[in-house]
Amino acid sequence: MRPFTLLRVRGLLQADPQFAVALPEAERLFGLNRRFAGIVPPAVARACRIAAVQGEVAMIYCANGAAASRVRAQAKAVASVLSRSDATVASVKVKIRADWNLPPLPEKHDIPVCGLNALQALQADLPDGDLKTALERLLHRRLRR
Repeated sequence: MRPFTLLRVRGLLQADPQFAVALPEAERLFGLNRRFAGIVPPAVARACRIAAVQGEVAMIYCANGAAASRVRAQAKAVASVLSRSDATVASVKVKIRADWNLPPLPEKHDIPVCGLNALQALQADLPDGDLKTALERLLHRRLRR
């Protein structure tokens, strides 16, 4: 698993005293974004980010209108989950910014036909057991496509 962006940025922020003051705010926003990702669908979590908390209003930037609409529909639930004893979030303000999302996930490559044939031959030669069952499930999923 690759390290979170915050972990890589933490070293840069701590290295320079001028930037070190931004680290607590970055960690707070990171925690808020993790809680936000826990209550919205994964596609919305990838398309939206909490950019700031101004007073009792959380500013959320979304990459598209569909994600923004979903966040607006869940605004009360989002605000209640983001509220903590040390920082109260009473409402959310959603803005659309097309450049404010994570890069798309890399495309998964499927197993080539020769690889599937080799796995079928291996599965046929294996004695009954967990490995044979796992290969059967893998091949069944791949051959359905």
